[in-house]
Amino acid sequence: MHVLVLNSGYQPINVTTLHKGFRLVYKDKAELLEEYSNPIITSLGEFKRPSVIRLKTYVPIKYRKSYLNRKNIYIRDNYECVYCGSTNNLTIDHVLPTSRGGKNTWQNMVACCKRCNAKKDNRTPTEANMNMKYKPFEPSFSLLVKQTYKEINWLPYLVN
Repeated sequence: MHVLVLNSGYQPINVTTLHKGFRLVYKDKAELLEEYSNPIITSLGEFKRPSVIRLKTYVPIKYRKSYLNRKNIYIRDNYECVYCGSTNNLTIDHVLPTSRGGKNTWQNMVACCKRCNAKKDNRTPTEANMNMKYKPFEPSFSLLVKQTYKEINWLPYLVN
């Protein structure tokens, strides 16, 4: 189980372990906003199991950058090929091939099945007559968290 950590202004800043989230609440450094239904039972008593917590003091956080890596590209693209929608044999495709000057950026890399990648070959989608479902973009931290954890009670706090 994981805990969504919000800054004092309700901005999502981190996802942490249940143990760390509980400690923040227990030490009165954070307040409990949402909880899981099953409590934590110890020899000291019964405690609420945190799901969403808010820090009591503001922590300055620089712009929360989404790291460009294979896993995050798959998460952004919902583990589907952007050309045909297949979820099998996924790989990464460069919209503008690297051999033609394409860079490793959010706007140039997409999840793609091996079949579509082979069909597209060393061309752009327009040249290969292939349509993308959407234009690639850099996802926000909230979007990556929302699509990774899929916790229903986190949704009100993960507004993009």
